[in-house]
Amino acid sequence: MARALHSCSQVGSRRARGFTLIEMMIVVVIVGILATLAVVGYRKLVQSSHVTEAHNTVQSIRVAQESYHAETQQYANISAALTGPYYPQASPTGQLVTAWGALCPAGTCLPSQDWSALPLHIDGPVMFGYATVGGPGNSATPVLPTALGGIVLPAVSATDWFVVVAMCDIDGQGPPNTYVMTTSWSNQVFTVNDGQ
Repeated sequence: MARALHSCSQVGSRRARGFTLIEMMIVVVIVGILATLAVVGYRKLVQSSHVTEAHNTVQSIRVAQESYHAETQQYANISAALTGPYYPQASPTGQLVTAWGALCPAGTCLPSQDWSALPLHIDGPVMFGYATVGGPGNSATPVLPTALGGIVLPAVSATDWFVVVAMCDIDGQGPPNTYVMTTSWSNQVFTVNDGQ
């Protein structure tokens, strides 16, 4: 009862199926589109985190100004101007972070003031540059950077006032720069050119 083994020659004759060139090109295009979307999304996430640094620091300066006012009955007038130069970098770009200190570099603060006047605690290096000015009631308010032209301040304030501005050229390619601002007249934090 022995059977003869028959070799099946058809088993090896089937052709192995692979990908065609068209299928491979479609996959490469899809992967390229997905990679582009991922890079753009990641870049926006990073820029958003930088703007968050400015929001948090501007709010900290707001709280410090209010504490200073509670002790001295006036707001601190630290910066030479809201249009720059800024502290701790005179012209901040997204290419550099700088440690926060207490003393102002020449030209960034008024001669009689520096940032140590405010009870301010910044945890680490910052990318944005900051400026804050204050004044007594019935005094003229400061000139804002031109990019903040849509924000209107009273020409003369009946009460003591302060303004805080943060600025950075996040992408390092020049204007438009990103600005974050708050004032004593509003609890709102304004952002202009968010992440550009």
